[in-house]
Amino acid sequence: MKNVKLTRLDNGLRVVTKSLDNFESVMLGYWVKAGAACETKENNGISHFLEHMAFKGTSSRTAKQIAEEIESVGGYLNAYTSRETTAFHAKLLKDDRHIAIDILSDILQNPTFANIELERERGVILQEISQTNDTPDDIIFDHFQDVAFPNQSMGRSILGPVDVVSAITANDLRKYRNRFYNADNIIFGAVGNISHDEILEYADKYFHNFGNVKTPELLSVYDYKGGCYSDVRDLEQAHIILGFNGISSVSEDFYALAIFSSILGGGMSSRLFQEVREKRGLVYSVYSFSSSYSRNGLFGVYAATSPDKLSELVDVASVELMKMSENISEDEFNRTKAQFKAGLLMSQESNSSMCEQIVNQTMIFGRPLTRDEILTKIDKVSIDDVKRLTKKITASNTSIITVGKCEAEHMIQYVKKNGLIANSNPTKRAI
Repeated sequence: MKNVKLTRLDNGLRVVTKSLDNFESVMLGYWVKAGAACETKENNGISHFLEHMAFKGTSSRTAKQIAEEIESVGGYLNAYTSRETTAFHAKLLKDDRHIAIDILSDILQNPTFANIELERERGVILQEISQTNDTPDDIIFDHFQDVAFPNQSMGRSILGPVDVVSAITANDLRKYRNRFYNADNIIFGAVGNISHDEILEYADKYFHNFGNVKTPELLSVYDYKGGCYSDVRDLEQAHIILGFNGISSVSEDFYALAIFSSILGGGMSSRLFQEVREKRGLVYSVYSFSSSYSRNGLFGVYAATSPDKLSELVDVASVELMKMSENISEDEFNRTKAQFKAGLLMSQESNSSMCEQIVNQTMIFGRPLTRDEILTKIDKVSIDDVKRLTKKITASNTSIITVGKCEAEHMIQYVKKNGLIANSNPTKRAI
């Protein structure tokens, strides 16, 4: 990839950059290979808790000073926790990049976890959990994850349950941080008006202070099961996910899945949008989605409709999904592939998107991929590849998740009727 450089330091920390001289800003940060998949039932939510606490004070800065220092130069700090990654990043003007590197390094290496700040942030996280639980089109994805990967770390909520989050201590955070926040488990990424050599000049001051302990490899298997879950609530709409076993981020079918998902439910011209919304008026929102992890993945269709229309919605969506294994026209295939390529190329105009891309590629493949490599992989995807992938995905047990005045088990007959596999085990029901 043009202007992209990767260096592994002596302590194992990797530095990956892309220089863009025509940009006025820099996007940079630390990505740690640790998320909900690293947790146990007893500490579920600790990755997310640690992300929050990083901004709540260090040995040299208060939480207020952290915020004021970055905002005084017009920049911003942010962070997120996913199933397999926690990221801490900043975006600011090129002349102020050293400020962001200093602050981010400080919050990752020198957090104090002061009790007063811990209790305040615990309250914030508990409110976040309540908000998610009160939002049907958010909580349904947590339910899907649990049904897909029951009794596994990959199936647990990123936020964690209230009772566990309420019991996490500062010592718990320190132990977790010491286990996973080691140099060999961290990537520093930067994209914008900055040189790779300049970033490396910061190494002795900032990058070599992370632990040198070898991070233990996670041996857990992401074992997809599937089944039914009904979260019965008094809502005007019935929310549903039809979910399936997906593919990993290193699968040869990764780009075939992206094209498959886009044809089925990726935009206004997609089959689901046209058939379910435009022709039948059953929904306001319907789309397909995929999540690829290091060892497995998920694919699904989400929609919301009135409870009396749910069976028709499931029937139609199942038919459209199964059609993908037999009938894909050259026109829609080429149109979707062109859309996908255009999206990839347009993302190159954002240094935030590019930074995420080169870091994630380094984490998955050991190095950033070139644009030509990616475009070649996309070009190689054929209609037969998409049809074959459809058959592979629909051969897994369908996960049927509902939230609202509806029962997931009642939808099994409509799924089976159209050739999908579905059973009610494990079946869960919340009221």
